[in-house]
Amino acid sequence: MVISLLFFVQAIAPLVPFAILAGVAGIIYGKCLGVFIAWMGALTGTLAIYFLARYTGVGFFQPWQRKYRLKLDHMNSKTIFLLLLSIRIFPVLPTPIINIGSGLSGVSPTIFITSSALGMMPWAIAYVALGDYFNRSRNLGLSLAVLGSLLIVLLTGVYYLRQRVRLIEDTGDK
Repeated sequence: MVISLLFFVQAIAPLVPFAILAGVAGIIYGKCLGVFIAWMGALTGTLAIYFLARYTGVGFFQPWQRKYRLKLDHMNSKTIFLLLLSIRIFPVLPTPIINIGSGLSGVSPTIFITSSALGMMPWAIAYVALGDYFNRSRNLGLSLAVLGSLLIVLLTGVYYLRQRVRLIEDTGDK
């Protein structure tokens, strides 16, 4: 399927926003199949770039890890899982940065796969359902109001998460 390949490519190099592709999947395939295609395509691309970074870029990253005495493998796995899950649910970083950074920093495959799979699911469901809704909708005004409301919720969540990250950084500098 062409759209699965587009999701794969989007996870590696996001030329077309995930929201648009997932919405199109909802329009073409409906909710259930659309969610499955969007989620699996994005997850497959995510895993490809993670494993590529993990197995080809580690040698590149190790000198910096030794130089700055980074002990990433000693971090609490629950904390790493929750951090990755949070940045998937509230997208404050581009997907390729999350994928490559996780691969280079030695995040375990189990934690990465689980947090990515769970964190991508809400957005896949929301965007595909939105596409399916627009496909079935007969009231454009209501459809645009729903879209605007979702956009406000998304932007508010991203804003508060960024503020929280800044507060944590500011208290860590002191």
